[in-house]
Amino acid sequence: MTGGAGRLAARIGRRGSALLFFAFLDAVYCAALLTAPRPLVPLYAYLAGVMPLGTWAAVWGGVGMACLVYAFRAYDTVAFMCAVALKVAWGLLSFWGWAFGHVDRGWLNAVIWLAFACFVFLIAGGIPAAPPRPIGRRWVWIRS
Repeated sequence: MTGGAGRLAARIGRRGSALLFFAFLDAVYCAALLTAPRPLVPLYAYLAGVMPLGTWAAVWGGVGMACLVYAFRAYDTVAFMCAVALKVAWGLLSFWGWAFGHVDRGWLNAVIWLAFACFVFLIAGGIPAAPPRPIGRRWVWIRS
């Protein structure tokens, strides 16, 4: 790639590309929650009892927007933390719903979302304690 597209791809990098993927995933899930067919499937009915689906959709959309915005920033830890936290919460709520008999196959949803949370965490390289620092023309993570 040359020109502006090449510079943009270099600026985004691996972490930014991952955040763009998660922004898309979260936006699709937000739309799915907003357009959930009635009557609700057992998982959505259970989660709607915890918090209205419109509110859940707003949370998923907000995390997606954070991922989109931070994909183009040097310090993107905030977006990775939001993405991990939401997927862990969704997975644990699904597991909780299965464990207490509200959702028949909630364990499967839990495994999928907790695996995604692990995937996000691994791509992030963990959650660094400090923002990157410029060294020359590059930003690098200083690990303590």
